[in-house]
Amino acid sequence: MVASIPESRALAEATDREKQILSRSPAGTQRRCSDMDGASISTLVFVLLFLSALLIGTLIGSVGVGGVLLAPALIYLAGFEPHVAMATSTWGFLFVGTVGSATYARRGTLDWSSAAAVSAGVVPAAVLGAWVNGTLSQTTLKLVLALLLVGTGLHTLSESATGRHSTRRLSVKALVAVGVGVGFGSALTGTGGAVLLVPTLLFLGVPTLTTVGVSQFTAIPVAVFGTIGFLAYGEIDLLSGMWLGVVGSVGVLVGARIAHAAPAPVLRRGVAVAMVVAGIAIAGSTLAILGT
Repeated sequence: MVASIPESRALAEATDREKQILSRSPAGTQRRCSDMDGASISTLVFVLLFLSALLIGTLIGSVGVGGVLLAPALIYLAGFEPHVAMATSTWGFLFVGTVGSATYARRGTLDWSSAAAVSAGVVPAAVLGAWVNGTLSQTTLKLVLALLLVGTGLHTLSESATGRHSTRRLSVKALVAVGVGVGFGSALTGTGGAVLLVPTLLFLGVPTLTTVGVSQFTAIPVAVFGTIGFLAYGEIDLLSGMWLGVVGSVGVLVGARIAHAAPAPVLRRGVAVAMVVAGIAIAGSTLAILGT
């Protein structure tokens, strides 16, 4: 049976409306947490995410800073919704932090007492920061964070160039206070603890390798409590977070080897450059979102 002209026109109009609805739907441009499985992403996207996770893990293992780049990778490469990308990244960092802590501990460069003191301040402050989160401008907070990273990175680079940098061991009270500031700030800005912890400890004169080691351990409580919160109130792509975390953990092993082989001044400069790049990336992504 051949459709009449009015029927054909109605069918065509219905098809056009359906296409318009699909094009406007968030699913047309951003995947929900359940959509990213092996059948739903292209081989190219999978390879790019794999390489991104490997590179990010290497940065975390070698300079402590880099995890802040995973959520943007999920958003811009795989089309994740921002809150799902952040939740998935947080879950993945549990694997990365565990492997990083074990690696630095095995090499004898994880300062357990410092890591425990910082973590003791991070957890309760992160809960408070999450509560305050909704009352403040995320754009302003992230731009301030970007400025802190770039400023500290440039300051560290200038000290490395002149050879004038001191190292010291902080008291337990000072480390807990640092943890409080890091936990509160990371929850406010939606970033991992290391992106605040590393510049803070370096600015206070803590040795670079010790700073990177402590940042590995601190990532664990941040990831645990963050994941619990996202499971209770948000969405997590558990499968994607798991395989990205495993790939990132391989990168951490590579990065830790680099960190322990590099001379201290070289490692310090590497951390400083990573902070500057991370700060620019945070500012760029924040301004890009603001402009959309």
